[in-house]
Amino acid sequence: MARLLLLTAGTEGDVRPFVNLATRLVARGHEVGLAAPAGDAEMVAESGAQHLKLAIDFRDMARQGQAHAAGLPGLIDRLTRTHTLTGAGTLTRVADALFETTARGRSFRPDAIIAHPKYTGAADLAQALQVPWAQVALLPCIAPTAVVPNAALFARDMGPWANRASYCLTPLLARPLAGRTDRWRADILGLPPRRKAPPPAARLVLNAFSAALLPRIDDWGPEVVTTGFWRAEDDAAADAGLPIEAAAFATRATARRRPLIHIGFGSMSGVDGNGVARSLARAIERADVAALVTTGWGGIDGRALDRLAGDRVLVLDRMPHARVFPHVDLVVHHGGVGTLASGLMADRAAVICPWGADQPFWAARAVDGGYGLRGPGLRQLAAGGLGTGDRLGRTIRRALRHGPLTDTARRIGRRLRAEDGAHAAMLAIEDMLRSR
Repeated sequence: MARLLLLTAGTEGDVRPFVNLATRLVARGHEVGLAAPAGDAEMVAESGAQHLKLAIDFRDMARQGQAHAAGLPGLIDRLTRTHTLTGAGTLTRVADALFETTARGRSFRPDAIIAHPKYTGAADLAQALQVPWAQVALLPCIAPTAVVPNAALFARDMGPWANRASYCLTPLLARPLAGRTDRWRADILGLPPRRKAPPPAARLVLNAFSAALLPRIDDWGPEVVTTGFWRAEDDAAADAGLPIEAAAFATRATARRRPLIHIGFGSMSGVDGNGVARSLARAIERADVAALVTTGWGGIDGRALDRLAGDRVLVLDRMPHARVFPHVDLVVHHGGVGTLASGLMADRAAVICPWGADQPFWAARAVDGGYGLRGPGLRQLAAGGLGTGDRLGRTIRRALRHGPLTDTARRIGRRLRAEDGAHAAMLAIEDMLRSR
């Protein structure tokens, strides 16, 4: 068995897949070190991995509006302003924390490294330790293909040449840190600058998503493995059912012949939560539905929504997707691929209100694939008046009345449930170790 160092950072959508993979690896007999935000200590402890704590609170940064712009605007911002982010939450502060955590991985003495793209020093650590490393893509953004564009930056097919070329932009995200990276290499790892001794390419690219959500892609080489989503082997939340209060709310909705939907925007924040609440209240009334609403990281002002929508809503802080999605008729969300997958695995179609990053890409895939509709964006909901809420309400009604959406979601859900992405990733990592 091997010693494996896993590196991840970000929101729960970034951390949870790595925790699920670590759980499988530990159960297999591997020794696992998992670098993840300090605030995720309880989640990491469940996996049995050793926690290398990252001293960055991404939730607090999001709450204070210190997250950098998403998608192509974020790339342009990083390339034109080396300080990016605002106030104390600077790009360099985040980078230094990631470098420091990466360097601590040396003491774990790993046989291989498996890294989230945020860890731009993973290849350097692999070079210093002379071990193989794998890069993890939670969305199509690492391995070039002519079939779909770089999902971190673009939503729509741009043609084969432009699609493939768009993946060249991903490495540019770290360009403002080039000098800092070389100093870290010299001072901490004892390595020369990258231009004199380039770090090794990843031996393996693990696409931690499902091919069921993409067109067929035949131009990825054998080093690119699309595993399926890294979900828990046994999800106790799926068997728990709705909490008592939510179950009673669902019963009342059925008695009033109102469809029950779920609304939640996960870790999205940095928008006017009160404005979002106003738009949602109007949409819920316009669609004549009952809504379980999870407020997540603050993209929705729960108190305002409760006041505006009355008995049509039940507002909760957070609740596992597997516990709520099987009990609703439709899922309204931001388009995070983890949330999209959870809805599909519960056989539920989606209305997607994207905020940025890869969310417009997945919204486009849902529309093209016939298992979702696109609603107003989250920023539009925050800024919009009655018209925006009316438009979302009409979209919700259309989704509920359009049976083929649910039929397609059910068909794709069967494919997703048949996949075991974490197990496939574990096998690919073990193959990489054997081929050292």
